[in-house]
Amino acid sequence: MDSEIHFENSKSGELTCCFQGKHLHSKYNPTNEGERFAANLGADFSPLCVFVLEPALSYCAPYIKSRFPSAKCYAIRLCSFFQESDSLWDGIFYLDSVSAQPLSEQLFNSLGEEKLISSLAFDWAATKQIFPNENLRAWNEIKAAILKARDVLGTRSYFSKRWLKNSLIFAKRICTPVLLAPGNAPVIVAASGPSLATSLSFLKEFRDSFFLIAVSSAFMPLSKSGIVPDLVMSSDGGFWAKKHLDFSGQAETIFALEAECSVPKNIFSHKKILPLCYGDGLERDFLEAIGCPYMLSERNGTVAGTALCFAHALTISSVYLCGFDQAPAPAFQHTQPNALELDNAKKDFRLKNAETRITASRFNSAQSLAIYRDWFISHSADFSERVFRLSNNFHYDYDLGHIREINWEIFREKEVGKKREKPHFVSKNIKVAQGERTETLRKILETLSRSEKFLSEVFPLDALLIKRELSDSKRAEKQALLQKKVSDFVLECEKFLK
Repeated sequence: MDSEIHFENSKSGELTCCFQGKHLHSKYNPTNEGERFAANLGADFSPLCVFVLEPALSYCAPYIKSRFPSAKCYAIRLCSFFQESDSLWDGIFYLDSVSAQPLSEQLFNSLGEEKLISSLAFDWAATKQIFPNENLRAWNEIKAAILKARDVLGTRSYFSKRWLKNSLIFAKRICTPVLLAPGNAPVIVAASGPSLATSLSFLKEFRDSFFLIAVSSAFMPLSKSGIVPDLVMSSDGGFWAKKHLDFSGQAETIFALEAECSVPKNIFSHKKILPLCYGDGLERDFLEAIGCPYMLSERNGTVAGTALCFAHALTISSVYLCGFDQAPAPAFQHTQPNALELDNAKKDFRLKNAETRITASRFNSAQSLAIYRDWFISHSADFSERVFRLSNNFHYDYDLGHIREINWEIFREKEVGKKREKPHFVSKNIKVAQGERTETLRKILETLSRSEKFLSEVFPLDALLIKRELSDSKRAEKQALLQKKVSDFVLECEKFLK
């Protein structure tokens, strides 16, 4: 495309350009054309972001910024031939990125769900006509990013109050925190995909050669195989997530728990806990208010992604992923035994048997697994040097981008018998005694409830709708309704803190 773009002067003396004889800007006055374009853009809400698909020389940019003064304005480039005008925009995204990330992932990772949900996108008319195929691809990528943003915001809106309550319970009950000091030994992260079954015997045989992190759903199959993880990680705030952490015959281990995750009560009194929290969350404020040490973790749609990032920062050696199938399986979706599978099996009967349930699970999980898989693929270049997917020659349905696959024979040659220092635990104390925490947490909750951060985290959809509102009177009305919701929720939290 680039080689066929021709530049020339317009009648006004400004630079214009064309592709195969078709002009991307006016032959007479490109600036006036850009001003008219911006003036004709309509919006029925106040956007946080505005995208223009390949605005070429970007004469419209200053007028779009004037038209939408509260928004960040971005160009989506279909080619790389107009870089000299990139500085006119708040940011640039490329349809075909050198990072190999799809445009949808570039948009989501850079802007997040709230900005994408409150965004507007417009075609530069000439670009749409001259490059229809590239334009359609770009729109499909934008659609994919917004649909993902919608799903993430929907999840946050549904679970946000539960997450905050979990964080308060966590801060109130935690007794014996520990932290981890990094090492130089290999780290294996075990998830519960069906391929984990091919690795169980090897995990047991070579157990002394690595530090083992198990995501919560892999805890049971590892324990039942006589394999004790060094660390079990959970980040799920849903009620059902507790079942992965609490079962008979579980191995003695240490739990790395997100402060907002759902935790069985007995773990607080009988287990050592490595507190994890996201750097941008309210749970960090609660932990700091009681003087509880913690380690930062990366917010992710799946605990497997969080565990990978955590493990990568925990060692300078290699990180190996077992059970990271990230694809629906024809039978059980997890290596057995699985806590939720055992619970669901109790409800089977003749008209709704195990086969029916397992088939439904396969198809119901396809969409979420595709989202998780896309995350691994889009970030795989960041991990490609020392992260590997490890199995006993398992045939995966999908690869994970730049993350290479190896088998246990290679692992044996590379890692077994080497003397290296594993990450090790360090015991810590909490400054505020348990008997004093209720009042401490009540005060910090009351203070936080008056902040924009609280509204955005606990009532994300309500807060976003207020930001989008054009009418001052309607905005004030929505703000009053939201404040009532906040007051009611704070009272609810204070009741169960007692």
